[in-house]
Amino acid sequence: MKRYPMIKLKDGKKYFYRFSFNQRVQHFILAIVFTVLVLTGMPLKFPDASWAPYIYALFGGIKYAPLVHKISGGIICLLFLYHIFYLIVVIKKYHIEPAKKEKGRLSTGEKLKIIATQPLVPNLKDAKDIRDLMKYLLYFTNKRPEGDNFTWREKFDYLAPVWGMVIIGGSGIIMWYKEIFSHVLPGWVMNFALIAHSDEALLAALFIFIWHWYNAHFSVCLF
Repeated sequence: MKRYPMIKLKDGKKYFYRFSFNQRVQHFILAIVFTVLVLTGMPLKFPDASWAPYIYALFGGIKYAPLVHKISGGIICLLFLYHIFYLIVVIKKYHIEPAKKEKGRLSTGEKLKIIATQPLVPNLKDAKDIRDLMKYLLYFTNKRPEGDNFTWREKFDYLAPVWGMVIIGGSGIIMWYKEIFSHVLPGWVMNFALIAHSDEALLAALFIFIWHWYNAHFSVCLF
């Protein structure tokens, strides 16, 4: 993404757009699909819970809820792949190409440096901010750490789902096509896929609905 904020005037007021329209659309789709996946998946993990049958019935019960879950899973996987492609295009267009025009030619090391210094890539300052936050919380100082454009919490928010997508998406595909994968994978892998998919999905739901919602929407301070 661009390194400068997008500020627009509308009806005499200034509006600060931290994310582009494309990014907001991606996030909207992600939020909707993720919520549907949680609502159609958790009743299977907790079938004895009193709320499980009612939630599952909202999506058609055993007849249609699994289909809704699979379609939503396919959409979120495609969205993940699109986002990777989107990142490549944006970094090349707004960072690598301008640097090429300025210097004439970029080495592999210089390109890697550009990627490593992207706003959402963790860096040494993030580690210092975490250290300084601990000092502040333990009353060793009365000064809060100052974050970058994106703080370490936001970077963690952004990068953590990558791990989740690999585990949940990969295990979900294995279970979706279990008839095929059971011919090439040992039985313990199939069992592992079921456990990993279920437990990682629960972790993801807790992470989003507690950590992410609080830090992104309800916390007054980014630290």
